[in-house]
Amino acid sequence: MFWSAGIAFAIALGGCNNSVMLSPNYLSVTISPRPGSVAAGASVTFSGTVSNSPSLPQWSIYDASAASNPGTLTPVSGSTDSILYTAPPSPPIYGQTSTGITQGSITLVAAVTDPQGTSIPISNDTVSFVITAPSVTVGLAPLTANVSLGGTVQFIGYAVGSLNNTLTWQLSANGVPSTSGALGTIDSAGTYVAPSNTPISGNTVTVTIISQADPAKTLAATVTLQ
Repeated sequence: MFWSAGIAFAIALGGCNNSVMLSPNYLSVTISPRPGSVAAGASVTFSGTVSNSPSLPQWSIYDASAASNPGTLTPVSGSTDSILYTAPPSPPIYGQTSTGITQGSITLVAAVTDPQGTSIPISNDTVSFVITAPSVTVGLAPLTANVSLGGTVQFIGYAVGSLNNTLTWQLSANGVPSTSGALGTIDSAGTYVAPSNTPISGNTVTVTIISQADPAKTLAATVTLQ
């Protein structure tokens, strides 16, 4: 039997009854191991240890439906509290509807529910890790934009495939980088604010992203000031 990634599934434990002693504090689950990265195409077996209850963890991939390819979850034969995660062949890219997650990474969720007839606080667990690849890939959108003087454009940029997926954002005109503010400003989140006056260099500004892990990987967008 197979489950698609991103859909939480539970494996019911038979034979439990209401005589189980529960802690009055909370019910929790802890994931192990907790890797910082998983190579593209590799598989890792995760276990979920549940405290104070015979309940079994319910596994899912956070925001899987927004990812280009989040990988897969497969039950582990003979182990009711474990799951086999297989990474995709390339790091996942998330759409703009995704929130609270980093491009190229995966967040695995282990959840528990109260046993029937009980109601105590729940503490679920997550573990996030980067999907690494043989080389870094960069992406940028939009690649062209028109903006009024003093206006704002939001760019979405990413570098994936490395443990260091940080970007350097650069503004330039006619191939010459500028940090003076004459071309406007751009922050680490990709928010570009156009200058209040047309630069001496003209009304075209180039926005470039540079991978810090591999500076040879760059991508540029063109902004026309109006």
